[in-house]
Amino acid sequence: MLKELISERNTTMVVRVEVLHHFRIVVHGAYVEVPDSGARLVALLALDDCPRLRPSLANTLWPDRSETDARTSLRRSLWRLNEAAPGVIVRIGHQLALAGHVSVDAREVVALAERLDNGQPVPSRIGPDLVRLLQGDLLPHWSDDWLDGFREWMRQLRLHTLEALARGALDADRPGAALTIALAAVGIDPLRESARRIVIAAHLVEGNSADALRHYYQYRDLLWDEIGLQPSRYLQGVVADGCGPIARLGSKSRRAPRTANFQHPPPKRGT
Repeated sequence: MLKELISERNTTMVVRVEVLHHFRIVVHGAYVEVPDSGARLVALLALDDCPRLRPSLANTLWPDRSETDARTSLRRSLWRLNEAAPGVIVRIGHQLALAGHVSVDAREVVALAERLDNGQPVPSRIGPDLVRLLQGDLLPHWSDDWLDGFREWMRQLRLHTLEALARGALDADRPGAALTIALAAVGIDPLRESARRIVIAAHLVEGNSADALRHYYQYRDLLWDEIGLQPSRYLQGVVADGCGPIARLGSKSRRAPRTANFQHPPPKRGT
């Protein structure tokens, strides 16, 4: 049945590969189970976004095996994958690639990031599905060494894209949307000040000075506890200027600043 549904010549087929949050091959909305080695082959081609020579694929996926054994493993994986999901991978001369009708969630993130970098306007509506997609770690349950570079690249791309979307929403006078998107970036990297700035700015635009101050205190305490640093002078100034008299009230935090300019000395541990 599945082979009838999937064919290299079937250009109407809807196939999606997901590598953010998890690995999935979805055909017409149905999840297709594939062997583990086939899943890794598909994921590597999805992230490379270009055809790869067979020896290169074999050496990347089976680095601890001899060249002969690695190529044998690749042939076996291709055969098993084609049994489970035929037509997902195609041959281009001596190279392999994902078929043209296969979409990839990570490639959609790359395309969005490129549009934003080229100065195209931020979408007027940023739905929860897009935010959730950008929150997804790259294959978080896999520990393959070849993923390390891809994983950090995708992490930075997701963060910059979320921040660009949040700043765009803030510029469009949609502080609520900006807040939601910026908090998604904070969830990925709680120590990242650029995301925290947008959260605080969104609170201030909405007139929620207490929320802005509370978020600043939380970030300041976390930053000190984790790496012994304080927020930048720029962020301290933004909070002091935006919160005004509220900042002078301090907070229940044991490291709460007592002056509006936030230029307090580094707190001592255990005090």
